[in-house]
Amino acid sequence: MELTTNTPKPIPRRIIVLTLGAALLTRLTVLASGAVSFHSDEAVVALMARHIDAGGAIPTFFYGQPYMGSLDALLVALGFRLFGEGVAAIRIVQLALYLCIVLTTVLLAWRLTQREIIAASAGLLLAFPPVVFTLYTSMTLGGYAETLLLGNLLLLLGWQIIHAERPRTLDWIALGLLAGLGWWTNALIAVYCIPVGLLLLRHLHLRQVGFYALAILAFFIGGAPWWVYNLQHDWQALAWLLGTSQNNNGLTFTLPERAFGFLFIGLPAALGVRYPWVEAAWSPIAAVFYVAGVFALLDAAWAALRQPNRRYLMLMVGGFAAVFVLSAFGSDITGRYLLPLVPIFAILYGMLLARLWDLRRELFYAALGGLLALQGAANLNAMAQPPGLTSQFDLVNHIPNDHDQALIDFLMANGGTRGFATYWITFRIAFLSGERIILDAWLPNKESLIYTAVDRRYPPYTEAALAAEHPVYVTANVPALDRILVEWFTANAVTYRIQQIGPYTVYYELSRRVTPAELGVDRIGR
Repeated sequence: MELTTNTPKPIPRRIIVLTLGAALLTRLTVLASGAVSFHSDEAVVALMARHIDAGGAIPTFFYGQPYMGSLDALLVALGFRLFGEGVAAIRIVQLALYLCIVLTTVLLAWRLTQREIIAASAGLLLAFPPVVFTLYTSMTLGGYAETLLLGNLLLLLGWQIIHAERPRTLDWIALGLLAGLGWWTNALIAVYCIPVGLLLLRHLHLRQVGFYALAILAFFIGGAPWWVYNLQHDWQALAWLLGTSQNNNGLTFTLPERAFGFLFIGLPAALGVRYPWVEAAWSPIAAVFYVAGVFALLDAAWAALRQPNRRYLMLMVGGFAAVFVLSAFGSDITGRYLLPLVPIFAILYGMLLARLWDLRRELFYAALGGLLALQGAANLNAMAQPPGLTSQFDLVNHIPNDHDQALIDFLMANGGTRGFATYWITFRIAFLSGERIILDAWLPNKESLIYTAVDRRYPPYTEAALAAEHPVYVTANVPALDRILVEWFTANAVTYRIQQIGPYTVYYELSRRVTPAELGVDRIGR
């Protein structure tokens, strides 16, 4: 049976070299392809990092919302210091985090099973991961990679504490600090706390109450930014997490809909069956991942009755499913909230593959090789065709980066450094232009013209745009918005010039100041 001892053997160095070497090689290939697009969500983190690096105040959360702590922005700011400001530095920071995720997954697999074949298989499956994992560990959306890393460390520490012959004070303090830091960074850390917390409660002894108290105190210290902010702002973060604030673009889903989404939309993305930005599988043969994943779960669930290590992982999967289906996160269709399951499934796959190894090694090599080949092919296929690797599940909002510099040059040359645009234009152009161009995200970015006020995430941009005598308007991929602008300008005798730059449409040299409030574009889609 795959059980550990209280004094585990150190992991063989060759396993670390093999898995990290493969992960580094595949990720450098992805980055060199230029297929990872740069969008405004990532640009917001980059702008936060720039402001921190310039000596500004450290924001508690992602600009414009009481959710997702600024740990990622702090790390990117450090990256800017080390490698210079730019998208490349962001990618380097995410690469380092990704390698740490692979390493800690390998260490977790080894710690749980003490089997080289399982640790190596888990690491290789993350070196050739599902597309959703490649996507969200190559770019940043504000703390997902950090959450995966902190979560792996929590699982490692929790297992260490539960099976230690003698409790160590530092382990308990570290457990609480990591959980608190993760809670501030991203509430997804809760899915890692579930298996750790349940097993710690199961092994609760009165003589260890002091250790539990230390861990709880450390949790509040590690998550201090979250608690201080909420005490000062009427628990806004809690309202956001519970879905009672403006969240998920106004979308709400019933419990059955969230359960269906988890099983047939989110989970398939996490297992590599489909791309995050489309609902269909990338290839019919990719469904083998879903079958293999379900089989690995059933196998682990059966073995969990007698094997503590599998029970530990199944608590993670079951707790995650419950949190996902019962919370507002269940409205997500991209698969990004299911990222914590990817390393867990890699370990479960490794356990299943180990049985083939014990049965007949040719079967093991065929199965592992097939899984790696399919996941590698899925990534290559996504990289080779439009839209590439994009975080946009609504491809209307996917604006290729090919014409960004041309837009910046045009606006700089024609006095268009202040004005209004959609969210997916505003922040990426602000960062790429070094904030020489400031646009306020006051225009709707969907063809339905539904407007989300939270898109105006940074008040200084609003102030700068409203102060402009002749603001520009920049749109992309929203013909309905262009029609409204042209009709309103014409009906109100506002003269202007227009320039098309790739997907961008620029309205400039307006004869008078016009604000989106006058246009009413933030009310049309209501």
